Amino acid sequence: METSTRIPVPGTYNFRDVGGLPAATGTVRDGVLFRSDGLHRLGEAGRAQLRELGVGIVIDLRDENEAAVMPDDLDGLDVEVLRLPVFEGSGASQGAGGISLDALYHRIVTQHASIVVSALREIASAGDRAVVVHCTAGKDRTGVVVALALLAVGVDREAVIDDYVRTESNLAGEWLEEMVTLVGRYGVPDSPELRTLMGGSPREAIDGVIETIEREHGSTRSYLLAAGLSLGELAALETLLVDEA
Repeated sequence: METSTRIPVPGTYNFRDVGGLPAATGTVRDGVLFRSDGLHRLGEAGRAQLRELGVGIVIDLRDENEAAVMPDDLDGLDVEVLRLPVFEGSGASQGAGGISLDALYHRIVTQHASIVVSALREIASAGDRAVVVHCTAGKDRTGVVVALALLAVGVDREAVIDDYVRTESNLAGEWLEEMVTLVGRYGVPDSPELRTLMGGSPREAIDGVIETIEREHGSTRSYLLAAGLSLGELAALETLLVDEA
């Protein structure tokens, strides 16, 4: 199954173009919607690449504290930054209370549906500006928002799931070890559960939240309409993202 293409933007580990994924009426356009981990260490080379990619909108799903600790390195770029905090703290910090990825994703789509809708509304109205959606890892908050955007425009469900699953391999190694060390300074012990929470993207996590949405609403589109997205906005999102065959 096809997955989004990782782009080695300096300073990132999980920057990807979702273009090329199969949809019901065609394929997702290249160079329109990107997903990423943190953008706090782009440096001159990373910023130059974002400029080359035509990025004009950055949707930051982190809270104010996360953004203050690791601010996006966007100086000199002509970008609109929209901060839409999905919840307070990263997925790892949520896990300090013993929450699972399944429960975390359920919280996103039930308690923070308005944020998901706001992000999709921004993407739909991007025009000719490419959009980057990111959080800290580009895995949980970003993963759910991007998955729902793709499902809403008819991208094949298995392709969406496979794309989410791929995240784990991008974060393995240097990124994950650095994050485990970072939270260790705050007294959080290293454990398999922590590593899954911080860097894991198991199929059952995203599959479970999709099942919940479809069981309760019938489809992702119906869920988004119930949460406040209009039919016109859904149509605009599909027009923007999908290159019809």
